[in-house]
Amino acid sequence: MKRGAFLASTGAGLVALPRVAAATGGLDVGDSQALHTMRVLLASGAPDSPRTLDGWHFAWNGRTFRGTFSIEPLEDGRGGLVNALPLDAYLYGVLSREVSASWPRAAQEAQAIVARTYALGRLRPAHPYDVVAGDADQHYDGIEGETVEGRDAVDATAGTIVTYAGVAAQVAYSACCGGHTADAGATWRVSVPYLAGVVDPHCVGTPDFAWDAVVTPDDLSRAFGAGFAGIGSLNAVELRDVDGSGRPRIVGFSGANGQFDATARDFRAKLGTNVVRSTLLKSAMLQPDGSLALSGNGRGHGVGLCQWGARVMGAQGAAARDIVQFYFPATGFGRG
Repeated sequence: MKRGAFLASTGAGLVALPRVAAATGGLDVGDSQALHTMRVLLASGAPDSPRTLDGWHFAWNGRTFRGTFSIEPLEDGRGGLVNALPLDAYLYGVLSREVSASWPRAAQEAQAIVARTYALGRLRPAHPYDVVAGDADQHYDGIEGETVEGRDAVDATAGTIVTYAGVAAQVAYSACCGGHTADAGATWRVSVPYLAGVVDPHCVGTPDFAWDAVVTPDDLSRAFGAGFAGIGSLNAVELRDVDGSGRPRIVGFSGANGQFDATARDFRAKLGTNVVRSTLLKSAMLQPDGSLALSGNGRGHGVGLCQWGARVMGAQGAAARDIVQFYFPATGFGRG
């Protein structure tokens, strides 16, 4: 799930309250989950026509989907293929695309709770759809994305959402926080008490914990354009204004003709999130050939639930609710 999706669900300024909440003891939030319908944008432009299989299934693009479909006019004037289906049927196609079906049951259930909470926060009745099927929201692949384990995790947590101060939380999660979850205020300028960042020893040593990359001078020039080119040949690179989670806010370049600063978020976005896997940059070393050797921890924005950390907690015996509340302190659970 990406930054834009989180911000869209929170609006400007103080959010309507992100992920997890203070213990509320089974608070009812809104209607029964069985009544919620998700509208998922599968494709825009001129998508191939789906084929109806029966009253509750259709086939499209080599995959089978639950629910119904329609072609809706989008804001940009193009048509969009939208799949409408009940919330938990949507989650069936999400769970095992977000975390592995082989992971501990508690980790999958924690993901189900967070994914359900996220989805409810994205309901937008005035828009032609609620979520997109890709990682701008949550991965969704219809029935081909389902597993027995994923469906079981959704069913075992049916209706359970994260709440804070009596309302549904707006949540975020990423693959690996790198040892400390990010502060939403520092990362997205959206301050939320339960997304202030926590030390996370659980993801240390997992596959996405540490990364290295080399960025060439041409990569830097293409990414940052004339402003960067104007500083001339690079002399040094500095990671500055480090926040409480260890993430620098600024990557500063010193050249023969001046200085160029990029925010860590822009640095990652412009060079590519598969190259700069997180903003938890640990070092940026200028090489003799002008390239930049990077090292960092984590994968993704780092806010909220750390999926690899949840996996380890589940393997160590933590329950799903314990996992959720570790990553979203001072929160509780309700019915959505």
